[in-house]
Amino acid sequence: MGEEFAITGATWFWLFVPMPVLIILCIATLGKRRGE
Repeated sequence: MGEEFAITGATWFWLFVPMPVLIILCIATLGKRRGE
């Protein structure tokens, strides 16, 4: 059960961690385009 929990935790980690990074990149890109 411990191994399954570790795998599930890693899956949730990789599912949710990239989301804020992509959002920040999108906002930064839009900000640069509007700045120009």
